[in-house]
Amino acid sequence: MNRKRHNARSVGIDITFSIAIVLLTISAILLVFMTEKDGTASQPDEKETISSIPVETEQIDSNYPGIKIITKTSNDKNAPYAIQYPQSIHTSFNTEVKSYIEEVQARYLETMIEKKRLDGKTSGELNVSYETLPHSSGIYSFVVLTGSSFSESEAGKMEIRSFHLNPETGEDFSIKDLLAGDSNRLQTLASSVRRAIHKDETLQEHLFEDDLEKYTEPRWMNYRNFALTEDALIIYFDENTIADSLVGPPIVSVPVDAIDELLSSAFKPEDMEDAIEIPNQGSMDSSKEEQNGEHPDKSTESDTVSDEQSKDSPPTGTVRKKVALTFDDGPDPKVTRQILETLQMHDAKATFFMLGSRVEYYSDIVNEMKDAGHELGNHTWNHADLTKLSPERIAKEIDKTSAMIEDVTGQKVEAFRPPYGAVNDAVNNMTGLPIVLWDVDTQDWKYRDPARILQVVKENVKDGSIILMHDIHQSTADGLDAVLLYLKSEGYDFVTVKELEETSL
Repeated sequence: MNRKRHNARSVGIDITFSIAIVLLTISAILLVFMTEKDGTASQPDEKETISSIPVETEQIDSNYPGIKIITKTSNDKNAPYAIQYPQSIHTSFNTEVKSYIEEVQARYLETMIEKKRLDGKTSGELNVSYETLPHSSGIYSFVVLTGSSFSESEAGKMEIRSFHLNPETGEDFSIKDLLAGDSNRLQTLASSVRRAIHKDETLQEHLFEDDLEKYTEPRWMNYRNFALTEDALIIYFDENTIADSLVGPPIVSVPVDAIDELLSSAFKPEDMEDAIEIPNQGSMDSSKEEQNGEHPDKSTESDTVSDEQSKDSPPTGTVRKKVALTFDDGPDPKVTRQILETLQMHDAKATFFMLGSRVEYYSDIVNEMKDAGHELGNHTWNHADLTKLSPERIAKEIDKTSAMIEDVTGQKVEAFRPPYGAVNDAVNNMTGLPIVLWDVDTQDWKYRDPARILQVVKENVKDGSIILMHDIHQSTADGLDAVLLYLKSEGYDFVTVKELEETSL
């Protein structure tokens, strides 16, 4: 009897012990699983989370034949980005550009993942935009500007890359093609570039003299990023090469007149009538003037005399001349802030016509504009030529931007400027806002020359002028102070477009 009880007790102990072991094993497995999920396995999960954020992609026609604008945006609050790049009908060009864009995007996301792993509070942003610089020979230079930042305390990084295309043949071209592969011509170009650098006052205090020779020596690789326009050969250097990062990637412009003999004949069209028509990226729409039998670039003798009298007349104590400063295509995290500081120094108000895609990611700068008393304007979401879009797309470009500005600032938009000044009946019918153009085009986007901005203003400004500039170019920010000093000396007050219209009523 006792032996039976003992055996029963032993069996019970064994069962209890086995159950305990099973429970401990299950607990251990669960603990390991939860640890991996919350610890070492977090990086792949985080990467998957960031990459799975919905991305909005749009494709629209550009203002240049055969070129489309691709826009990709991500609203991930920790790693947002807004990317624009060109595409054509030519596969090789498209592949080259897309490969670079994907590389930039991958670098940004990998950096964000690593920084977020080390500091969970890290947030950053990536903005990729581009400009098209056409040449009368029919070729295009596409200049892609990449800006990235990863914290408020860490300075953002900027990078410039250029791509080139003959839209008819699909062929690209390099600086070697431009100079007919002649190393002697490259040697001469290098000397011209060095002279241009030493003449550029904005670079002088930031130059790395010890490295200047190295990065400008006559090697094809040193001149791989460039753009050719009718007036200049523009060379783009990487940050912290010939100058420190305070000036961003250094941009050096060499007048075509100084290097004309160096250029291959392929880039000197003999018959200009066979060249492509270059869209006027910075001039006011001329449809109304042309309908009246006038040309916007021509003025009568009496107009010229009147303008000269207006500019030469001294300021009086009773009547002050007024001018509206306008800035397009921003905001930009560096350039716009410098412009805001310069405007504040001169107690000047301006009107900023902003892209909705940039407002979304630089909302703090937009609020700085509002708080400083500047006028906030709509410049569409993606800088599309609205005359080439359907009414539905026109409405989306405009309405989405106005909604974003109002959401960010709590302030309604009261002015609209169409990209390229391009308007037609469909655009007029869809805006619902006053359309603001301009009469003084500084062409700062084209020349990137602070001195030239001042020269254009001096030659064209008059009482009631609206001056067009862009707050995405460092050269514009650098030249603004001189422009404001000149206008003040000529008796001009700085007003917003709205204030200018009110005083003219």
